[in-house]
Amino acid sequence: MLIQYAAMLNTKIWICEKIGRRLSCIARAGDERYTESFIVYEDEKYLMFAEREIDEDEYVLIREIIERVKEMREPSESSDLKE
Repeated sequence: MLIQYAAMLNTKIWICEKIGRRLSCIARAGDERYTESFIVYEDEKYLMFAEREIDEDEYVLIREIIERVKEMREPSESSDLKE
């Protein structure tokens, strides 16, 4: 899923999950340029890096990426099994 977003943003992106004081990389995509990385998104649970600064109009894609990751990683309450 991230490959298409990395292509649209023309940069390598990493999404990490915060686990205490540590970060766990859960996904990455795009061509690496071995340049400085920037934090382009952060909330209480997730962090996203990119190899370039993101323009204001590109933040729509960043929010879309994070929402899709959250949907895929966090179980919905409606999907809980009832006995």
